Amino acid sequence: MQKGFWGLLSSPIIGLSPMDGVTDASMRFVAKKYGQPDIIYTEFVSAEGLWRIKKRGDLEHKIWNELKYSESERPVIAQIFGSDPESFYEAAKICVELGFDGIDINMGCPSPGLEKRGGGAGLIRDKCNAREVIEATRRGAGDLPVSVKTRIGSEAPDPEWWKLLAEMKLPAVAMHGRSFKQLYSGEADWEILLQAAEVIRASGAKFLGNGDVKEVKVATKQELKIVTKSGREIDLTGKMDGVLIGREALGNPWVLRKDNYVPTVEEKLRVAVEQAKKYQELFNENYDELHYQFFPMRKHLACFARGFEGSVGLRKKLMTADNAEEVEIMVEEFLEENQTLI
Repeated sequence: MQKGFWGLLSSPIIGLSPMDGVTDASMRFVAKKYGQPDIIYTEFVSAEGLWRIKKRGDLEHKIWNELKYSESERPVIAQIFGSDPESFYEAAKICVELGFDGIDINMGCPSPGLEKRGGGAGLIRDKCNAREVIEATRRGAGDLPVSVKTRIGSEAPDPEWWKLLAEMKLPAVAMHGRSFKQLYSGEADWEILLQAAEVIRASGAKFLGNGDVKEVKVATKQELKIVTKSGREIDLTGKMDGVLIGREALGNPWVLRKDNYVPTVEEKLRVAVEQAKKYQELFNENYDELHYQFFPMRKHLACFARGFEGSVGLRKKLMTADNAEEVEIMVEEFLEENQTLI
């Protein structure tokens, strides 16, 4: 078992969950700076696409933007997806060249098209190929640790799937508490996650739960308690090594902290400006050439502008911003007009 940085992390581990089209380099930079998560994953990237694009020498392809990262993010993990073992082998070698601390295989994406082709959550169905993908990725990764992020099962919770993952002697497994069939409906099942954790941790792997985490209530060396979006408080002490937080970290990197820090409205909005500037800095070649390319940043701005007096009006304005300079002007005007919120 190649543990790498995983062996140096102490529990509980709080990480930023990878989210396609969301956890870009600017979002991760801000998440690390203000949320201080123990681990960070990139957005998922196609193993086959990465290999093909590198082979033809296309250094301008947008796929490289998805693998940008800041040194401050470390340990930072490249997440790759697909179904072809050879592509994983080649993609893993590229991730090594790019200087990542680890590689994670996406075995949980619920995209129906991807699943049908055997990638993402489709690997849960094809356990033989899942095993080959893990082994191929390890060969390409060399000394880098290879982990897996997945779901509790395909059609339903699948203990045989958990056993296979345990047999693979992975350094870590992150698991979402829904099956593929559920997509994102219903609630994440933390009782099932606790059962899976018992199986996988017995192999020596770290286990991270994921799904509907709204708050880390307690995170010390002795305790780990979370609150879900439905308001349930769950004690994970001694039963899991940590959790990954996804959507709740949008516009709220502080949710990743272990000290329950709550930012002021002014702090939130100034960090929104900082993220907009970072986005523009990192992707300025697209921004300068194609005006609409600032558009992906707007979903993040919308999340920062929520939950306080006047946030609806500010959010509407921010949804028209075409660059970081406009965002800063809108925020400064709002703060000037709402001194009581500062």
